Amino acid sequence: RGAMGAGAEMPAARPRAQPLLRYREDARTLAFCALYFTVTFALWRVDWAQCSWAAVAAAFSLVTFQAFQGCVTVHNCAHCPPFTSSTLNSWWFLVISAWNGASATAYIPGHNLGHHKYLQTRQDVIRTSKVNHRYQLLNLVTYFPRIYPSIYKNDMAYFEAQKALGRPVYRQFQMDTAAVLTLYAVCAILNLKSFLWLVLVPQILAKDMIVTLNLLQHDGCDPQHAVNHSRNFVGPVLNYLAFNNGYHAIHHMMPGKHWSRLPMLHAAKVAPFNHASLNHPNILAYLFTTFVFPSRRVNYDGSAYVNPGINGALGPDEPWHYAQESLNATNSNPTAQKDANGFGDEITEKAGPDVVQTDVLFGGSAKAKAT
Repeated sequence: RGAMGAGAEMPAARPRAQPLLRYREDARTLAFCALYFTVTFALWRVDWAQCSWAAVAAAFSLVTFQAFQGCVTVHNCAHCPPFTSSTLNSWWFLVISAWNGASATAYIPGHNLGHHKYLQTRQDVIRTSKVNHRYQLLNLVTYFPRIYPSIYKNDMAYFEAQKALGRPVYRQFQMDTAAVLTLYAVCAILNLKSFLWLVLVPQILAKDMIVTLNLLQHDGCDPQHAVNHSRNFVGPVLNYLAFNNGYHAIHHMMPGKHWSRLPMLHAAKVAPFNHASLNHPNILAYLFTTFVFPSRRVNYDGSAYVNPGINGALGPDEPWHYAQESLNATNSNPTAQKDANGFGDEITEKAGPDVVQTDVLFGGSAKAKAT
């Protein structure tokens, strides 16, 4: 007989500590965030009057790309925040708001609830049919200034409705905005010139880049098709640095899925079924051929593009239900959305269940199937 008697109770097992991160791959997100602030601080201390224009240009390009990484992180976290604690997620949103240069919470109405739920319709304020110049390069450079007023108006309508209902998402929006404005004020007071060219202008350009990416990902696609609604950029370097943002079709099909799972899901649920033209190995090559030379605006299948595109929509923006409690989409089908409440833990896969359109993937009628 051992040290414990026959009738003795076994000691209760010590509960396992809950990990901080929901997915360990977000260690990369945290590392790139730390790198952005470290690099910006280091460059702030340089006497740029003594440096060449080439060095200045290289530094500006670096911080602009790092700010773009911040925008991608805001996108990812608005769909699937990294921490297991809602409190940590709330604080994290303040950090990435500073990295992004705007409230991270503001990504929810226009992107999660508008773009994802109502892709390329009049309720999607960033639909690509809003630019229709003869020259593709003009569409590229005017897209962001053309749609930004609609984004702002849409966001404010949403947050006013959420404020009237006393929901936490409005309080988070306020805290995010206060964090950004405080950082901007401190930086401007310390050194206005450095603030302008190392922080403000790179963050504005980064926002232009992340929003204009929508033109690359959806223009000429079919928003009502099960898999041909989005264009994918599958190059490994881009997807390492931009947290798999290139795998866009599967992201629309399963918006609550963590970014680290997208390549595997793309290979299983998208690549075998979508049009071959929608999987591009090099985003820079696509940019050149589409917007510089030969610069032709065509549908994904090579047919002539006629505005508003395949199953697109013309006309003014159409308001949607700004008082809704949902913070995430389940796919890009307006008739198959689920609902979720609150802030923090709710902006997760539970808020956006994995849903895939099955009419093309598995045959049969167009139904939503949880996976």
